[in-house]
Amino acid sequence: MPDSPQEEVEETGGPDLISFADMPARLEAAGLKKVSAQRCRQLAEEDPAWPVPISEALKVGRIRLFDWRVIEPYFRDRKSRQGQRSDLTPKE
Repeated sequence: MPDSPQEEVEETGGPDLISFADMPARLEAAGLKKVSAQRCRQLAEEDPAWPVPISEALKVGRIRLFDWRVIEPYFRDRKSRQGQRSDLTPKE
């Protein structure tokens, strides 16, 4: 039994690994809002809801690889907050 979603293996033979550079095209092909590779990396580093901690991603050279089947639901369910400032915290 797999210990993490990245170890999940389907009948197709294994995980569908993609890099940050591959994510914009894959998002567009899936009919989701296209997000730049830089923004994907920023989300991976800063968003606590990101499904695979960047430190646990498969690393090949300088490239981080993620299983698309784990990452895709994150983008499908993500609520865009375009224009909302994240550097300000509400005062109580």
